[in-house]
Amino acid sequence: MLGLQIADIKDFTNKLFRQEVFDQFLVPEAAFITTFSIAIDGNSVSEEGKPVCSTWGQLRPLAFQIVKGQTLPKGFKIVLRLSEENTNKTLASCGLSYAAEDVAGLFLNIHYENGEIRCTTGASLTVFSLDRSLEKEWDGVIRRFLRHHQILFEET
Repeated sequence: MLGLQIADIKDFTNKLFRQEVFDQFLVPEAAFITTFSIAIDGNSVSEEGKPVCSTWGQLRPLAFQIVKGQTLPKGFKIVLRLSEENTNKTLASCGLSYAAEDVAGLFLNIHYENGEIRCTTGASLTVFSLDRSLEKEWDGVIRRFLRHHQILFEET
């Protein structure tokens, strides 16, 4: 697990809420605290009865409407998960021996509170393993992703 503090909150929130930087991530859940609290469950069921999860690109306009205004939100928490397709690509590019069905999810948690944005990474497996190579690789992927999008951060 990697802990990051975002250095430039205005730039980060602009990229999060107004640009397409995070649009391919899935959003299992999000919560916003303004003058009231709103929780979003990004999970649903398709017409075929299969579970599906909304992308940030689908939810971003709604999230932007929630947080925009005269005053800053008191807080928010957004859980982003890498799609199954991108998880498979990440596993292949990192050369890890995990099978796709062994990975329950690769996560980036974004938490805004008290004027600070902190991000944490997480890797969840469906099998027991003492091997932390997937977590380390995912941490590296997130570092490269943020640098690629010129998002300034400090590791905590």
